[in-house]
Amino acid sequence: SSSREACRLRSTSAKAAMLGDESETLFRVQRAEDGVPDLTKIPDIDNAGISLNLQTRFKRDEIYTCCGTILVACNPFKRLKYFEADDVRRYMGKRFGGEPPHIFATAEAAFDNIRQNEGNQSVVISGESGSGKTETTKLILQYLTAVTSNPVWIEQQILDANIVLEAFGNARTLRNNNSSRFGKFTQVCFSEEININGCIIEDYLLEKSRISHQAEGERNYHVFYQLVAGCRQSNEDKVRYMVESVPWYHYLKQSSRATIEGVDDAQMFDDLRRAMTVLDMPSDMQHAIFSLVSAVLLFGNIQFQDVDGESVNLTAGDQTLTQRISTLLKVDQAALKKALQFRQLVVRGTASDIPLRLMDAVANRDSMAQAIYERCFKALIRHINSKTATTDTSSEKFIGVLDIFGFENLACNSFEQLCI
Repeated sequence: SSSREACRLRSTSAKAAMLGDESETLFRVQRAEDGVPDLTKIPDIDNAGISLNLQTRFKRDEIYTCCGTILVACNPFKRLKYFEADDVRRYMGKRFGGEPPHIFATAEAAFDNIRQNEGNQSVVISGESGSGKTETTKLILQYLTAVTSNPVWIEQQILDANIVLEAFGNARTLRNNNSSRFGKFTQVCFSEEININGCIIEDYLLEKSRISHQAEGERNYHVFYQLVAGCRQSNEDKVRYMVESVPWYHYLKQSSRATIEGVDDAQMFDDLRRAMTVLDMPSDMQHAIFSLVSAVLLFGNIQFQDVDGESVNLTAGDQTLTQRISTLLKVDQAALKKALQFRQLVVRGTASDIPLRLMDAVANRDSMAQAIYERCFKALIRHINSKTATTDTSSEKFIGVLDIFGFENLACNSFEQLCI
């Protein structure tokens, strides 16, 4: 039997040689060590086989692999020339699986189903922190805007909305320089002619704890550093927003990481302002938002003075800070100081002011800063939706892209991490 098997193998090899290298794959078992494009084709679909196949392809800069209709992406942490106009044209109108695995193939499959009236589509993007979910979302939007005929302003507003959301909702983590710290569902709406006529964004669970606490090696939200860097370039803005240096702020100096290699925060601040303008954000609204951002940073420097372990007073420095915060927020300074030092208890319609102890006052201070920032973030999304949402009620076709949270198991897990 062994001689017959050897004869059969020689016959197969000879036949493959006559047909050429491409046909040889028809006669050869596809092995994980070869790095095949579809994981369902390898004989042993287990952890070892999957890992070996992905690793083999990754070393060849083939970052995409199919598993049936699921696309597996491995973040290369470098720029690859796989996302140019020629790549868009390569996947336009092609059936899924007809070309090598690519995020454009997934986007084309969803778009083709919309064209064929097969119902609304959703793409779920999931994975651990740093796996490239946010970049994948942007690539899908890039493809959809490229293959449809849209007014230039619609495309620009959809793309610039990402600049604003990343500034206010992304931060550097230990695994990722631009990690989304919120969930996002982007609904790309289409007209009857299958062109993009709007976009709606829904957000989930902004990581508020990051505003007041960051691990070593991580950063707070990008916009804080962008504002400080931008105000270094403009003395007028520095005075208007009462901005200091990064090490001066308690909310920014908990980690020694103040910059990101290769990222110019001052330039990013200019880009942020330009994106806000493209999104028709009035100058007074922009001013109000940056005033809120500056005020949030100032909250962190309020220190309090303990009084017999039962209440707190504001220090001389705190008095100055509350004056600056009240100016930025346009609120009464006396009311702000009272909110920082007391909590209100209502019993049978009667309100009583209860003094806060030192630890409670610090927690209350952080909660105020977090609440202000979260409301600012929500206001930004409402404004973006007011400019990018469709006004055409005749069509309800859409492709939804869900950029869901990363899965992390940290040494110290916050409540937000538990919710994720």
